[in-house]
Amino acid sequence: MVPIHLQALSLSDVYGTNENCIHAAAEMASDLGLSGIDIEDRLLKTYEPEYLERLGDRIKSLGVNLGYCGLLVDFSAPVQSITLEIARAKKLSRAIKHLGMSSIRVPGNGVVGNQTVESTFKSVRKKIQQICQDAEQQSVTVYLHNHNHGSVPSTGDQVIRMLNKITNRNLSYILDTGQFQGSPGASGKGCLDEIARPELYDSIAKCADLAGMVRAKFYLSKSSYENWLDYPRIINILKDVNFNGPLSIVYEPKGKIPSTEAVPIAVKYLTKLFEN
Repeated sequence: MVPIHLQALSLSDVYGTNENCIHAAAEMASDLGLSGIDIEDRLLKTYEPEYLERLGDRIKSLGVNLGYCGLLVDFSAPVQSITLEIARAKKLSRAIKHLGMSSIRVPGNGVVGNQTVESTFKSVRKKIQQICQDAEQQSVTVYLHNHNHGSVPSTGDQVIRMLNKITNRNLSYILDTGQFQGSPGASGKGCLDEIARPELYDSIAKCADLAGMVRAKFYLSKSSYENWLDYPRIINILKDVNFNGPLSIVYEPKGKIPSTEAVPIAVKYLTKLFEN
């Protein structure tokens, strides 16, 4: 069984987008026997070392590990915003050490205005390279994240090309099951209906053996099982490449089931699929 994490932002529907999500996620992870939690920079009150150390100690006291911290990106902003993103990533790489963490998650950027996919790809590549170069000095791993808010990279081919273009040793990749083109849960070139297109699963299959981590999206739009994404198919893809985790549950509610009920459902479902 792969180690399962919980993305703290999954609980924002109940606790708001703030530090309360982190504490609630840590307690839920402990109660459910999960390996760890992942957090986002926007959930932290401050980067003040004493605050971060207290927060990290509190989470570890529950027997819960801390995985990555995600960098917030405005996908509607032009690539000129990348300069500020790099500066924020540098601060984040230094701050997370006080939490006892050693990895950050960084998505690409949106194709907006007069930008093309190719010009945006080149800008994102340079961004990731610069963030990796600085993070390596801090012994921090950078997870490239496929994300489809009309952005790059949002296909399997784009991910593979990006990873081949960047040679930094501290670069890894986090596969997001719901953020490739063809996913009904993704904005940008997603789906208007509630059935994932074949291209989603094609991208997952292409990238699965490159993933150091997986973000498993759950939406539970109509019932207490995931009907937008075919998880038996996805888990079989991961098994075929001997993926050994971690796998982080990310809940983005599209129905009426609150996260406090949805997360245990997702944990039970994924555990059963991996054990079969």
